[in-house]
Amino acid sequence: MDKKISIIIPTWNNANLLKKCIISILNNTKLNQFEIIIIDNGSTDNTQNIISEFLSTHKIHYVFNQKNLGFAKASNLGALHANNNYLVFLNNDTEVLPGWDIELLNCLISDDRIGVAGGKLLYPDRTIQHAGIAFDQRTVFHIYRHFHHLHPAVNKKREFQAVTGACFLISKELFLSAGMFDESFINGFEDLDFCFRIRKNGYKVFYTPASTIIHHESKTPGRHFHHHENAELFSKRWKNDIVYDIDYIYAKDGLRPLKPGKNTPQGIWFKDTNPNPLWSMAQSLYKSGKTREAIVALTEALRFNPYDLRKLLIIEELGDLHFNHNNFRAAKVCFLAITSIINIPRVSNKIKKTNKLLSKQ
Repeated sequence: MDKKISIIIPTWNNANLLKKCIISILNNTKLNQFEIIIIDNGSTDNTQNIISEFLSTHKIHYVFNQKNLGFAKASNLGALHANNNYLVFLNNDTEVLPGWDIELLNCLISDDRIGVAGGKLLYPDRTIQHAGIAFDQRTVFHIYRHFHHLHPAVNKKREFQAVTGACFLISKELFLSAGMFDESFINGFEDLDFCFRIRKNGYKVFYTPASTIIHHESKTPGRHFHHHENAELFSKRWKNDIVYDIDYIYAKDGLRPLKPGKNTPQGIWFKDTNPNPLWSMAQSLYKSGKTREAIVALTEALRFNPYDLRKLLIIEELGDLHFNHNNFRAAKVCFLAITSIINIPRVSNKIKKTNKLLSKQ
């Protein structure tokens, strides 16, 4: 089987991010033969100079457009220039990590019914930017945004209704036969529209967490100028096909959204039944006398699920740890963080006790 891929990157300015993207591809792409196709939508910065650094030694095709064609048109143009059997659409503000390409391809070819494979996209702080796209009655969104990259919910290979066009893999034959991206969409929703079209044609859209990419997200100026029109077009076209799946996904992943009440703060909170290994690690470190390491681990444990109600207990535990080691100012910051969210009498008492000790210093 021919496993050559063509990596298509539409770009407009952001030369430094593009350079990082290209370097990451050259360093971390394991498939032996690949090509990079840069579709430049009329950049006015030093993008051409950046590209020239790579043209002489690497298989990079550079296409310069006199005007900004937008994501859909540029991506379609890249597909028509592609020489290989598989296409990867990749944003210019991404950095791919080792094995990203092989894992995407393994996912795609694991089942003939899979038409599109998308990967796990992380913010630079290694929390989730994209782990699949979900729908509720009001909107569409990247599910589990800002969760820790180790959370079980973001580490399941599974089917979604759509994945982001910031990075997904498809065969060239299927992309062309499905009609490519609809150029009626302007820098938004063309990826969702395409995924729904693929599914309408009997194929599946899959997410694989084994393929990991850093995404700086929406760094191109004007990226969301047409969001409302794009959303309306998508909704009008697919409203009868959308499955409002968010509650089903949460339930399957051991998460239950909580309604504000006496013991639940205002805002978005979950009862998360998944064990938090970072929290357990912190407790183990503290028992071993490794206080500094325990503080770092507790801080990391707070990011496991930023909407987990257990977060309040972790913050309190962190405050207690600081308090027990006479770091009263840090302890007070932790306790105040809790009371700013919800009134817990025992925590309020801890603040009073901390204030007395601080007044004596």
